[in-house]
Formats: sequence, structure tokens, C-alpha cells
Amino acid sequence: MNINNAKKRIEKLRIELWDANKAYFNENREIIPESIRDQLKKELIELENQFPELLDANSPTQKVGVPLSGKLPKVNHKTQKFSLADAFSAEELREFDERVKRFLKTEKIEYSCELKIDGLNLTLWYEKGILVRAISRGNGITGEDVTHTIKTCENLPLQLPDPIDLEISGEVFITKKDFQTINKSLSNSSDTLSESFANPRNLAAGTVRQLDPFIASGRHLRIFLYELGKNNLSDDKIPKNQKEFFHFLETQNLPHEPDFRVFHNVEKVIKFCDQWSNPKKREQPWYEIDGIVIKIHNFLLRKRLGHTAKTAKYAIAYKFPAEEKYTRLLDVHFQVGRTGAITPVGILEPVEIAGSTVARATLHNPEEILRKRVKIGDQVIIRKAGDIIPEILEPIEKLREGTEKDIVFPKNCPECETPIDFSEIVPRCLNTECSGAHRQRLFYFADTLKIDGLGKKTIEYLLDLELIHTPADLWKLNQFDLALLPNFKHKKIFNLLNSLETKKRMELWEIFAGLGIRMIGKENAKIFAHYFRDKFHSPSIKSFNQIIKRNFSIESFSNIDGIGKKVAEQFLNYLEKASTKKLFGTFETIGLEIYWPKIRTKNLKFLDKTFLITGSFENFSRDELKKIITDEGGKILSAVSKNLSILCAGNKPGSKLKKIETFNEILDIKIEIWNESQILKKCEIKSSTTSKTQNSLF
Repeated sequence: MNINNAKKRIEKLRIELWDANKAYFNENREIIPESIRDQLKKELIELENQFPELLDANSPTQKVGVPLSGKLPKVNHKTQKFSLADAFSAEELREFDERVKRFLKTEKIEYSCELKIDGLNLTLWYEKGILVRAISRGNGITGEDVTHTIKTCENLPLQLPDPIDLEISGEVFITKKDFQTINKSLSNSSDTLSESFANPRNLAAGTVRQLDPFIASGRHLRIFLYELGKNNLSDDKIPKNQKEFFHFLETQNLPHEPDFRVFHNVEKVIKFCDQWSNPKKREQPWYEIDGIVIKIHNFLLRKRLGHTAKTAKYAIAYKFPAEEKYTRLLDVHFQVGRTGAITPVGILEPVEIAGSTVARATLHNPEEILRKRVKIGDQVIIRKAGDIIPEILEPIEKLREGTEKDIVFPKNCPECETPIDFSEIVPRCLNTECSGAHRQRLFYFADTLKIDGLGKKTIEYLLDLELIHTPADLWKLNQFDLALLPNFKHKKIFNLLNSLETKKRMELWEIFAGLGIRMIGKENAKIFAHYFRDKFHSPSIKSFNQIIKRNFSIESFSNIDGIGKKVAEQFLNYLEKASTKKLFGTFETIGLEIYWPKIRTKNLKFLDKTFLITGSFENFSRDELKKIITDEGGKILSAVSKNLSILCAGNKPGSKLKKIETFNEILDIKIEIWNESQILKKCEIKSSTTSKTQNSLF
């Protein structure tokens, strides 16, 4: 990048960061996710380091916070406040360790580690043991006087046991549980001025800046303290390190973050950061955290290291791997799915996110493209959640350069040239013989049945050599066919043929799920399999061909609990196709057999009970819970139904819980709602969650 391009980019980044900082620090709202703000700041720092002649004292990288909003009285801090430099990888922590050791000329350094509370930075002044002032960080030199709201903090004493003068800093926050309760009451309020908040940090910041302390008192503010400023402690009582400081806080009934640790080398620090980077581990605290704060443990060494104009040299904030990042959208390809759905897939400049490299992300459908106003060439924010393909959330429009291009959705299928049907939200190729959809169905079939050795590349080779055309052809393969495939030697050939042989006996739901029938995923496939088992006395049906010979109707399928009319239509249409009858006939010819596992008929806990599962669980996966329920005679539904017995509701249960609460309240229906602790008890599941580590300091 030349200096002219760097100058333009730096200007755009500074504008975006100032706007984001103003919204975040002064207005208690997010216009871009915090992780994206961190990344923009990191890019700006790198450009300013590369082109030092473009560095400006007014850059957001050179200042703490933002100009004050003007609503609350201004107060100068007794001790200037500094920010923390960020680290996003183990390598950056090692570089920090090397800088510290090089400056201090030592090979041994102790580090203290604290969970980084996602709240609002505050400084408190105690005079003769009485709380007299609470000040927001502001620009690091001057803050806002928020004493009236901070005095409502539930875990903060207004008077200390000792009559001391003390300047002390920490983080104000609202617990996850209180956030949900308060936000729900705000969103349900008839007051048009009431507005819900995006996250606990924004709610805490908004509460602290309330002019009415009565409102603040109902929002249950909490605080953790972590830094000592000016004080009149005697020399023998001044803490010499973070551990002693936290012990001092405890003597004054002042709260601190409980998961504090001390480590003797940076590798143990990295291990601690890795442990807390696990999303499940991060969910354990009752407050939001967004990283680990790492400090030199010894206060004298901290003093020697000092500060830059903005940051403390003795500390660094390790930020958890972001599930949201920004990168450039290079192009958009249109992909045909197993049901003919045409999905726009963004081709990205590769970027590391949540531990893996991402180069593709979904844009869902034409409506999403229009709604998000995304263009090819945009800097876009992407999100990755679990194993799902990342999605493009939005463009950063202020970073546009004028060369971006509109995304044009094709009129014809990119695989078979058949005109695309746009009558539904998801455009679709209706050609049942579409090569693209056919290929995706074979991928899906192998993945659902978990046939070892049959990955996407192997299927593509088999298709290219015209060795397979339908799923049944997989069982017609022999060692001579497989020897034609690249890198297929004797052992690999034997393993794949053996894997296929073991799959000649399948449960009925497996084949229904694996065939890629529209609207028939695992859950609906299991519901239909239960239907066949109960209606036709399962052991009498041994082959797939026997199913095809029976007569079915929309009505018979629609009356199955959890199956709606549209799903019933899709399933019946598939069974009645000539290609399906031919495929099932071939299954019988090659010796595929339906396997009906034995089921208990006595002492079943959930016999005649129907269940719906929503949300996520700490002690088990949804699949594990489903197996426990079905093993005890229960049935799993895929949607809310009047015949539903029990809803198992985990974290973030969504609309299903609200719908059932409405049913129970308005209609004469009594659907039980089990939370995780009730599920553990009713299903006799032992908790896999280890007891919380004691708050010992070491």
C-alpha cells in the first residue's frame, strides 16, 4: 500500500472508530460489534506504525475514551487513566513477555490474570472511609460524576471498616440474569421512552448515567475492583502485588473478580487463556466476560515499566477469539443445494475466525442481499457459530471506496441452466435431474449415514468416472472400480467396501434422512419411522420395497404428531415418484435391509409422552437428550403441537417457549416446561459440569 492509499484508509478508519467509540462510551449502544471495533483499531495501529508520518495526536489510537457527552458534571481524576493494549493470539502474549523481560533485564516474571469484565470502567474516592465520589473513565484525565447511581451498587460498601483515603478503580456491570429480567421489562413497557439494550454492558453503562438514582437502584448494579490509585495507607499496609491488593480489598469488604490467578511464566498464562477461550467455559460466570487481563504481578516492577501516552506497559488484555470479524467480499458464487435451493455464497479474503480459516460465507437469499445492502468489494462483517457455514452480517459502508459492484442473482440454474423459480423466499431449481442438486444429495447421503471413507472428493471422483448415479450404486462398487480412484490403495479400498457392507442393515429413519427429501431432516425422518413402526408392526417390514407398495395419503401423514401438511405433501410426493420406486427396488435387489432395534416395553418413564426440545444445554447435547427420551418411550416432535406433553427448554429457547407459555395462559392446554435442572432429575442424568474452582489465590 502506498502512502496516498494509506492516508485514505486511515481517514476512513478514524471516522468509523470515532463514531463507534462515541456510540459505545457515551450513548451506551453498539453501531458495530465490539470485536469488529477491536479489529478496526488493530488495523489502524498497524497502518500508523507502517506510515508514522501519518500519525495524528487526535487519532482514536492515541486517546483514552472519547469526548464527554456534557450531561453530567465533569471531574478531574487524581490519577490519569490508561487503556490496555490488546492481544489476540498466544504469539502476541509471548511478544509481550519478551518486551517486559527485555526492559526489566530478567528472565523470571510473575503474571496475575483476571477475567476481563465486560462492563463500565469506574474510579471511586473514599475519604476517611466514606464513599464521596464515583467518576467514569471519560478521556482518562476528566470523567463524569456518577456518584448518585454508583451508591446504589449492591455489593459496594458506602463506608469502609478503616477510616482511610483511597482512590480505587474497577468495572461496573449487571449480571446476565438481571440483564434478561430488566431488558424484558423494558421491552414490555408501555412507556415509549423505554428502550431495551443489546447487551449487559450497554445496560450497565446506561444505568450508571441515569440522572434518577431510583431507576438505577432497581437495576442491581455490581462492581469488581482491580486497581489502586492515590491513598494514605501506611508503608506497612501498602500492597506489594496484586494478590496482596486483593487481600486488602477483602479486609475493607470491597469486591474483586473471584477467578484471579498468579502464574510464574507466560506459557501457563497462555494455557489459562486457552481454557477460558472455550465458549462453554465462558458461559459459566454469572457476568459477561470478553477476555483475560494479564498484569505484571509485582507493583514495583509495574512502576518501572510505566506507561505510553495511552496504554500501561505492564499489562495487556487478551481478547477471546472473535466469532465476528471483517474482511473483503471478493465475489459471489451461486450454489445448488440438495433440494434445488440456490444459495449465494460470498467468496472472501481468507480470515481467521473462531480458530479456523474462513474463505466463504452465506448470503442466504435475494431478500437478504437487498436488506443488507451488500456489494462485491465491500468490507463485510462475518459471523461464525459452531460448525455452521459463516454468514455475512452487514457491510461497513463508511469504508467503501466507490469501486464496489451490485450482486446480480442469476435467472437460470448455474448447474443445469433451468429457469430458477423465485416464487418462494429461497429461489429454487425445479429440475429433478439437476446435476448440482444430485451431487449434493449424494454428499448428504454419505454424511448422514456416516459411511467411513466416503467423503466429498471420493464421491466427485466416482461421479466423474460415472461409477455411481444413485445412492444404491454405492453398494455395486467393487475393488476394481475403487482402484481407479486417486490414492486408493488396498487398505483404503478394503476399508470403504467393509464400511458399505456394515451399512446394508439400516434403521428406517437413517435412509429417510439420508435421501435428501425436502423438509425431511433427522427429526422428521424419525417421526415417520415411528409412524411406520407403530402402524405396520415394524418387524413385518424387512425391505424398503415393501414400504413403496403400501398406499398412503396426505391425510394419514398430516395426522402424525409434529408433521404439518407441507411436510406430508413433500414426503408423499417423494414416495410416489417413479425414480423413488426404482431406487427402493434396487435397494432390495442389492440386499439392503431395514433394521428395527429392539425397544423396551416395560417400565418406560416417558411412554405416551411427546417432547419438544429448544435451546442449548450445559450437561448434554440435544442429540444425547433426544436419545435418552426415545429410549424411555417418549416421542420427539419437531414443532409446537396441541398434543405436546413437555417442552425441554435450555439456554436461549427462542419463540417456542413464548408460544407454549401463551398456549398455557390463553388456551385450556397444560404443557409442562422443564428447565435443565428438572431434565437432569426427571431423566436421571448425572451432571457433567465440574464444581466451580474455589476462589483460592496461588
